[in-house]
Amino acid sequence: MSSNSGQIYEFGPFRVDVSERLLFRGDQTVPLTPKAFELLMALVESDGRVLTKDELMKLVWPDSFVEEANLSHNIYKLREALGEASGSEKYIETLPRRGYRFVGRIITSNDHDTDLIVEEHSRTHLVIEADDTEPKIVESPPMPAPALPRAEAVSGVSLKPWIFAVTAGVVLIGLLIGLIYFWKTRPAHITSAAGLRSIAVLPFKPLVASERNESLEMGMADTLITQLSQTDQVLVRPISAVRKYADPAQDAVAAGKALSVESVLDGRIQQDGDRLRVTVSLLRVSDGTTIWTDKFDSKFTDIFAVQDSISQKVAAALSPALTGDQEKKLSKRYTANVEAYGLYLKGRFHWSTFRQADLLISVNYYNAALEKDPNYALAYAGLANSYNVMGIYGPLSAVEAGPKAREAALKALKLDDLVEAHTALGGAKIFFGWDWPAAAEELRRAKEIDPNNMDAHSLYAYYLAATGKPEDALAEQKRAKELAPEWHITNHEVLLGLFEARRYAEAIEQSLQVLKLEPDNYFAHSIIGECYTQQGKYQEAKLELDRAITAGREWHPRALTELGYLYAVTGRKDEALKIIEQLGTKPNSQTPIQVAEIYAGLGDADAAFTWLGKAYDQRSPFLWRIKVTPQFDRLRSDRRYAEILRRVNLSP
Repeated sequence: MSSNSGQIYEFGPFRVDVSERLLFRGDQTVPLTPKAFELLMALVESDGRVLTKDELMKLVWPDSFVEEANLSHNIYKLREALGEASGSEKYIETLPRRGYRFVGRIITSNDHDTDLIVEEHSRTHLVIEADDTEPKIVESPPMPAPALPRAEAVSGVSLKPWIFAVTAGVVLIGLLIGLIYFWKTRPAHITSAAGLRSIAVLPFKPLVASERNESLEMGMADTLITQLSQTDQVLVRPISAVRKYADPAQDAVAAGKALSVESVLDGRIQQDGDRLRVTVSLLRVSDGTTIWTDKFDSKFTDIFAVQDSISQKVAAALSPALTGDQEKKLSKRYTANVEAYGLYLKGRFHWSTFRQADLLISVNYYNAALEKDPNYALAYAGLANSYNVMGIYGPLSAVEAGPKAREAALKALKLDDLVEAHTALGGAKIFFGWDWPAAAEELRRAKEIDPNNMDAHSLYAYYLAATGKPEDALAEQKRAKELAPEWHITNHEVLLGLFEARRYAEAIEQSLQVLKLEPDNYFAHSIIGECYTQQGKYQEAKLELDRAITAGREWHPRALTELGYLYAVTGRKDEALKIIEQLGTKPNSQTPIQVAEIYAGLGDADAAFTWLGKAYDQRSPFLWRIKVTPQFDRLRSDRRYAEILRRVNLSP
């Protein structure tokens, strides 16, 4: 993107080499994705000018339509790379509702003006890359060059420059031949993986960028995650944690560091007619070392054998002492029908977006998979999860979605004791059935099958919160966050758990940590505003809730509801009622509870319970939350409050 190809920029302990497209901290390379580097260059070269979000998106993604979330995520990763999260010097300033500005003191120079001839030559190294059958000469960061005596001073003999060139060429050719021989005869395990206990399987990337098959790329990772999770020897990050790293330009080691794992599986895949081509590498995150690499070229109908081979080799590299039962679980197949499997992958891909239109599409794909294989338990579990999400976020009502989710999950469990089916059934019993003992039983079984299943911990936290155990719920929420540290939902649930446990100071502190890296995180702003409201700091609360509402371009009913509640408790009745009108323009499954909350703030108990009654009639998935939400504390002494809790099978 930059035209200053020979330019060097220095700020603080960092150095940017434009021609190499590298960021250094001292002598160490700081991993950056290509888009994060372009974003850094745009900010550095702006001469301290404020760049709007639209300007940055046009500069970094000139030929693509991207959502603002892409920009926020790359700003987040750039801040993280520059060490802002650890409290060091701040380089990127956020100007609310305007954009971003680079505020570091920059020193510029040109690498052609420096007398570093030996160092310049030392930048070319032989590097073997996992995706290549032969070694390549590639550009890598410069290494410090030793101080050499002048040629004329060696033994009093004048050595001509061409002699050095010929000698260097002979040595280079010798090294190249040796490396080629090593590459052709290399063992399957290039280096030891002893001691590595955690792994992230990244979404596979296309071998040919113009021929993407995103459902296959994501599905390959999803399947391997499921297989590797069958053993308790290694902690495997869930698909929800790695989904954001699907960019073909994503640096695998950088992703592994962000995900706090010790190893990462990085693969590329292409389906060409009936042929399947896969390359895969297992990398050590601490130093980027390749532990194991392999290539597969087979018929697409052999995809299950390819997956089995990859999971077995990865497991063997990380956990050599697998039991026979664990090895058997690694190669477990849920269908032998390749067509059914492909349809299931498409269903999973559309489900993962949580968008209403895609959720409907996912149901169609799951049903199509079940037509090909009526005994496909995973497809039934996927169907149950789609109905669960549709009943919470739309387009189905809870009354429609609940029975469908429960039926599909039970069919899955008849066929197989799947962790996915137990979590789906547990979720249905929490959100639509309010059957707390049965929900707990399903989720405990899910955690027993896979102690590292993020969904099981997250859903079990809902059960604990509803049954009056907020501290235990918070512990489960924190465990879910540990398992999926990069997924926004687990991070938000921890903030909400702190708020509902009345740990307001800690909730504010944690939210501020989030905002250091994501200044536009509406949920963190909202939680801070809610905490300030409960503390009686109304001016500060108003400021944060306004920021939450304007933080993005999406509809955020939570922040709007909390602003209405703030107006209500501070006597601004007309403004509170206007917010209720706004909420009615885009109703959802939580609208009756949100309206009831504002009426509770106004002190209008009759209206509040009328709306809670509507929530009950609609089987609103989160009606049980009135037991833990501080905003409903004003209603607890009313006998109607105890009656509502009784109707959702909870005691006051």
